Amino acid sequence: MNVSYKQGTKVDCQRIAELDYLASDGAVEYLFRDLIPSCSALQLLCDGLEQDVYPHTFRSAIVAELDQKVIGMALSYPAHYHCITDELTNFLPADRIERFREFYTSRVEGSYFLDAMCVEESYRGLGIGKSLINHTKEKASNDGYNELSLIVFADNIRAIGLYKNQGFSVVKYIKLEPHELIPHEGGCLLMKAEI
Repeated sequence: MNVSYKQGTKVDCQRIAELDYLASDGAVEYLFRDLIPSCSALQLLCDGLEQDVYPHTFRSAIVAELDQKVIGMALSYPAHYHCITDELTNFLPADRIERFREFYTSRVEGSYFLDAMCVEESYRGLGIGKSLINHTKEKASNDGYNELSLIVFADNIRAIGLYKNQGFSVVKYIKLEPHELIPHEGGCLLMKAEI
């Protein structure tokens, strides 16, 4: 299987958004649902990537391609951008921000942050996730960082296993109150790995 890896392009925005949406496992839907009439949470995510405003831009993604089809992606940037911005405060309802306050204020200072990673289900277990992590580590190292961090749902055992195999360890437990749109129990884990 000849999978290639490259920086995301504007043409990839829809697919990056779809995979980011899947990776969030309900969080994007919870945060962005019904904010703009007749615009889905997925469309808002795609529109944001297309606007090309750092850090939430297609340029922050590494995509895995097979036969010119994007089958995986990893979206990353310096961890200090993982926060509650004025834009978020002005755009999202206060109760949605409050539910995610600890999530958005938890980070490993001075690290590079793997915001989202997803491989299309039919291609999982083939080493693509591992390769995306390695490419992200290389990207972070080239930008002068020596640690990579991420946040994962605490009950996502498969992803946690992958991250631990790639040198990640748990730094902090993050409380996240359950919601019908976010089918997870036990909050999230902040993890980090040396590069």
